Order: sequence, then C-alpha cells, then structure tokens
Amino acid sequence: MNPPAPELLARARRYLSDGLLTRALECLEALTSGCDLGDPDAREGLRLRFLVLHDLGMWQELADLCSSTLSSTVPGAFPDLLSSAHGNLGVAELRLGLADSAEDHLRAAIHIATWELRDQREALRHRRRLAVAFKNLGLWRNSQFEAEKGIRIADRGGFPGESGILRVNLAVVLMKSSNLDKLSEIFLVADERLSTASHDLWALLAKLARARYLVLTHHPAQALEILTPILATTRERGYSREEAICLEYMGDCHLLQKEFRQALEHYNAALKIGEATAPKGDLIPELGHRIAEALVNLGDPNAAILSCERGLRVARDTGDRYEECATHRVLAMANWAAGNPRKAIRLSLEGIELARSYEIPYELARATQWLGEARLQGNTPDEKALGRRQLWEARAIFERLGLPYQVKLLEKLLGFETQPEPQADEPGIAALAGLDRLDRGALRFGIITCSPDVSEAVAILQGVAPSRIPVLITGQSGVGKELLAKALHLMSDRRRGPFIPINCGAVSPNLIDSEFFGHERGAFTGAVSSREGLIASAHLGTLFLDEIGELSPAAQSTLLRVLETGELRPLGRDDVRTIDVRIVAATNANLEDLVERGVFRRDLYYRLNGVSVTLPQLQDREEDVRALFRYFWAQAIATSKKSLTLADDVEAMLCAYSWPGNVRELKHEIARVVALAQSGSIVSRDAFLPRQRAKSAGSLLRDRERRAEVTAERDVILRALRAHQGNKAEAARSLGNMKRTTLIYKIQSLRIRPEEYLVNE
Repeated sequence: MNPPAPELLARARRYLSDGLLTRALECLEALTSGCDLGDPDAREGLRLRFLVLHDLGMWQELADLCSSTLSSTVPGAFPDLLSSAHGNLGVAELRLGLADSAEDHLRAAIHIATWELRDQREALRHRRRLAVAFKNLGLWRNSQFEAEKGIRIADRGGFPGESGILRVNLAVVLMKSSNLDKLSEIFLVADERLSTASHDLWALLAKLARARYLVLTHHPAQALEILTPILATTRERGYSREEAICLEYMGDCHLLQKEFRQALEHYNAALKIGEATAPKGDLIPELGHRIAEALVNLGDPNAAILSCERGLRVARDTGDRYEECATHRVLAMANWAAGNPRKAIRLSLEGIELARSYEIPYELARATQWLGEARLQGNTPDEKALGRRQLWEARAIFERLGLPYQVKLLEKLLGFETQPEPQADEPGIAALAGLDRLDRGALRFGIITCSPDVSEAVAILQGVAPSRIPVLITGQSGVGKELLAKALHLMSDRRRGPFIPINCGAVSPNLIDSEFFGHERGAFTGAVSSREGLIASAHLGTLFLDEIGELSPAAQSTLLRVLETGELRPLGRDDVRTIDVRIVAATNANLEDLVERGVFRRDLYYRLNGVSVTLPQLQDREEDVRALFRYFWAQAIATSKKSLTLADDVEAMLCAYSWPGNVRELKHEIARVVALAQSGSIVSRDAFLPRQRAKSAGSLLRDRERRAEVTAERDVILRALRAHQGNKAEAARSLGNMKRTTLIYKIQSLRIRPEEYLVNE
C-alpha cells in the first residue's frame, strides 16, 4: 500500500532537490496514478511529474500524460494544471517533431497563464518554448519576435533568470539565421542575468550555446574546453538531451580539426541517446548529416548516403528547414564521393535554393563553397569559371557574416590571399564603417561599392580571372572601367606581370603602329632610338584597351592580326615576336551599333567580346554615391590636413544629383570643395555643385528624371534613324507619324550627329 499523498509528495521533493530524478518519478507515479484532480496534492504531483519527465527527456511519456490530463480536466477548472499540461505537451510534441500542433498548445498555455492565472513567469516560460518551436520550423523572424518580446516582459517584470535564458534562446535563433554581429553582447547580458538565478540547467544551456558560437566561428579548441566539463555534468545529473547536444558539438570540434574517427564516435553516442528519447525528434536530422560528413571523410560514402536520407526524411516530416538545407549539402558530398557527380551537382543546387528561400546565409555559403570547389575539378573552362564565381559568392557571404577563417580559406582557393587587405585605420576605409551592403571582397581590389550590379560584375571577372579569355567592359565614362580591369589583373595569375592601359582615343592614327608595336631606330623620320611597343610591354601581363570604339579602321585591322596570332613585328624589323597577353577592352559606346553601322570590325568585336560586363552609371547606384562620397571625403580631408565638419543635409543632396560625369565628377567635386574650404569651418550643401546650389533634393531628383527621359527619347530616335538608314521622313513615320520637321528639330535639340546613325557601306 502506498504511503499517504502528502508523504509521497514530500519524498519526491527531497529526491528532486538531491537531483535523483528517477526516484522522484517513482514517487510521483504512485501519487498520481488514478488520482482525483480535486486533490491539491495530486495536482501538484502531476505538475512535478511533468517537470521530471521533461528533465529526463522522456518525451513520449510526457506527451501521453499531458494529453490524458487535458482530456480528463473540465474546461475552466484548475487553470494552473491546464497551463502546465498545455505547455509541457507543446514541448513534448516539439521534441517529437510535431511542431505545428506544439504551437497551438503553447499559445493556449500562454493565454491561460497570462489572463486566467495572471502569472507572468509561467507565461514567459511558455513563450520561450514557443520561440523554440518557431526556430525548429525555420521561422526565424517569428522566433526572434517571441524571444525579444519575452525579454522585454522579463526585464520589466523583474525576472532575471527568464530574461537570461530567453537571451540564450535568442542567440541560438540568431546563429541559425546567421545574424552573428550582436551575439557577444547577448551572451554577456545573458550571463549577467543568469548569475542571479539558481537554475543549473539554464546555466548549462548558456554554456552550450556559447560553445556552439565558438564552433561556428571556427574556434574548436576553445569550444572543447567548455564542452568537456559540461559532458560530465549532464551525465551526472541525467540530462540526456543536453548530453546528446554536448556530444554533437564535441563531434563538430573534432570534425573541424579533421579528427574524423573521434567525430564519428561522438556523433554515434549522441544518436544513441536521440533514438532512445525521441526517434523522430530534432536531434535525428542534425546528427544524420554530421555522421554522414564524417563517413565521407572516412571513405564510406554509401553509408553516408543512408545516414543523410534518414535524417532528410525526419527533417521534412518535422518541418526542420535548417537541417533539410544542411543535409542536401552533405548528401551532395556523399554522392560525389560515390561517383555520382551529376546527382551531386543537382542535390547541391537544390540545397542552395533551399538556403535562399529559407534565408539561411551560413548554409548557403557552405553549399555554394562546396559546389564551387567541385566545379573547379571540371573539364571545361566554363565549368571552372562558374566554380570560381561560386567561390567568390561564398566568400562574400562569409565576409558579411563576419567569419574571417572561412573568408581566408576561400581567398586561398581563389588564389589571391597575397592581395593585402584594406587597413581599417586608413581614413577612407574607416569612413566606410557602418555600410551594411559594402562589398568587402571588391574593396580588397580598390572597388568601393554597395551595388549588387557592380558586385555581380566583380564576381563574373573572378570566375574568368585564371583564363586568357578576353573581357569587354562597357559603361559610361567615369564609372570605373579601368579600376575593374585592374581588379581582374590582380585576381588572375598574371598579377605579378605588368598591367598596361592604353587610351585608344588618345593615340594619333599616324603613330598607332609605333605606339602599339614599337619600332627600331631609324624606322621612320624622327625615330632616333628603338622603342618597345605598348603591346609588347604587356607580355605575361594584361593589356587594357580603353575606349576601344575610337580605334581607326586601319588600327583595328592591325590589332586583330596580333590578337589572332599572338605575334607582332616592330616597325623597321624583319623578325616576328611572340607575345602572351590578356586583353581587356572597355568602351562607353555601343559596339554592336558601331558594328552594324560599319564603324567597327565585326570580327574584332567577336574577338574582344569573350566575356562582357557592364558597369551601371552612378545615378543608378545611390548607395554607391554615399559610400564613394564618404571615402573620397575622408581621403581629401586627411591629405589636406584640414578640420572640416559636414552639414547633415549634404549626403541627401548629393544622392539626388544625377552625376553625369559619374565617379570621376564626384571625386573632382570633393577635391574642389576641400581645397576651397577654410579649416575649422562647417561645409554646407551650398559648397557643392555651384550650378545646382539653389535646388532642393527634390528638384535635383526631378532634374535627374527629366534627363533620363531625354536620354530614352534620344535612344528611340537613334534606333529609328538607323533602321531607316538615316531617311528622316521614314524614321518620322515610324515614330507614331511624327512630322519630319519635328524630327529634325529633335535631332538638333538632342545633338544627334549623322555619324551616330549613318551606316558605312
């Protein structure tokens, strides 16, 4: 016969205080089996039984007990018991992989605790669990919202322990969603709050989260220092789930250190616990792809595929988006190692798409990196170029996440780790701090941009950098075409060779053979000494042909011969010299139009247009106006050694202006303003753009829109004139039956020249 209920309850509490969870559970089972819920001791026994089953990780038993309690309780009666049952059932279903129904129970628990019990602490506990449910579903914003709301309530209500553990949950969400910049501060505040709460499990969870952060930032040795004592604690106190998590993170540390056998041992030990407690819970997919990665590195890809497929099934069943995404990457690795490259590429692309749609930048970077490395092993130049582009993309993501180890690893793979990093204390670089979208990979080559279009152009060049394929860069004058060409040179294996820029429009047609190909002494009148041509001086390097569209027809013919044969002969010499140069051409004209009009050789155009990239005009890159202004301003101030203060409305006014001269105009305008300003003065918007001085930012924007309309109208008229070989009457009719006299007026007002539309026969 069982002892009286008060005695069983007292025993259970003593066992709980001594950490003897199993013995406490025996007492509570005896107390609550077939109990009358009208008995306060029985209700308290049920709540304690929920707690013990939770702490022991007995999720199915906890779910069954909570369900039976809810079904046997009259609605509205015993709200404290109902709140506890709903909350614990939510947790149990969460651990069993039933995240959707878990949310419903946790919402019910929060409602009862808030409005019927008026118990903020209990409501906070359930809100924390709800944040975990959203995290497991990959709903990062929902999870972050619930955690941050709970933190505000806990801080206002004076619940430091709940505030601390909610911050730990928030840190985990931010790690999953790859928002790493605030984690150090969150951990510090969490430790401060938890130091006032005597809750050993919460303190242990905080340490586990910090260890995970160290693994993520590639500090495995430091993480192991934290995890080793945690493992002993979890085993001593019977925290089975936390023991499994600790083993998982220790396996990650060994994996990072390439100790694959030790990693596999830790993962298998964690999996054994996961299978015993929740065979369809969230630990199974986490461990599935980790075990598979260790197996791939140990030479057993077929077993790795089986492990991934099991984990993928559970991840899909439970809606675990993060692990579904991560598993695709490892499954691709396993298929590649098993000799199925096509399937591996397909799985990798699927994982990349999942990472984009689920907003998981870290896994996106890892999957993109793996695919880039795999494609570098391809047989075609196009495949290798695509692989390098993907490595460049992965590098950019890792840099945005603030993960320098991964960035340096990718730079080594890309082959430009010797390129010096911009110094943070250099005035121009320091001024760029705080620009979230700044492309720091491009910055390494002197390109300052926040524009996705410019970043895409840089990524394309990174892909083709090791090859000899010609590159054509188009864009308006002053957008930075030469800077982009220089970046391509530095990215390539020719970086130690010369970079020779030639402005084709500035070379006299009479001297082009001499300038390009060189000459011997006495080759022509005035040739008093021998001279190596510009093309020959670029041997084993890069030749940049700026404004290629302005080359004369004769020069185009001669240049084409050199590009096709790789041979040149200086004036006055009989022998031929073989050269090895990378050709990069640039133009602000539409070469296709020039080809159609017979102004530019079609065969030369195709020879130069191996890969084409376009730099957009500055007025279409407002964030770049801001970034470039800050950079040039800081540099100009440092050079002039003046102390100047900018008015608050300057940047807004500059961003509204159209900058027809693009980056070159912006740089020169800043230099002019700094040169004229008095040291110690405040520089207002009136100091900039004298001809626009009286205009507001709104007026400047309207001017920019009008200029864009004029440019569009000019392009339409040019196309009509070219289509009708300059016949103005036919062109006017094609433009909506415009009068011929109106068309002539527009041609004159828009300054359209005959050579822009007349075709050379």
